Amino acid sequence: MNLLTKVWIIALSIGIIIYLLEKIRKQKYIVKFSIPWFLTFLIIIILAIFPGLIDKIAFVLGIKEPTNAIFFIAIGILINNIISLSFSISELKKQSIRMAQEIALLKKGIFNIDGEIDNSKLIEVITLLENNNMDRIDEK
Repeated sequence: MNLLTKVWIIALSIGIIIYLLEKIRKQKYIVKFSIPWFLTFLIIIILAIFPGLIDKIAFVLGIKEPTNAIFFIAIGILINNIISLSFSISELKKQSIRMAQEIALLKKGIFNIDGEIDNSKLIEVITLLENNNMDRIDEK
């Protein structure tokens, strides 16, 4: 790898890291979601500074060509980032379902703002749900 290529790789990686930090500072991006990307670009910078490291990694992994090792590492990093984002999305989906349920219960008057449950209304709504009387629930 020639010097110009190294400089471009390092400059672009640092530029992306600065961009992510700026988005975090302006509160347009959450730190939790940016950590895998920071690690990705730090690995890219390290591999650009020490290109011989790719040869050693390829040898350890049993890969004959260093370029194939680069693709293998890149795919592994991207899969890791996708999985971590999928976990975050799943967690947010659970939270939004929970909030929608709580809002619905608040609208029906089963919950008070203090979090106390009105048992009589709860029993009435459960009974109507069990009897599939959705129209009567909307009336209440």
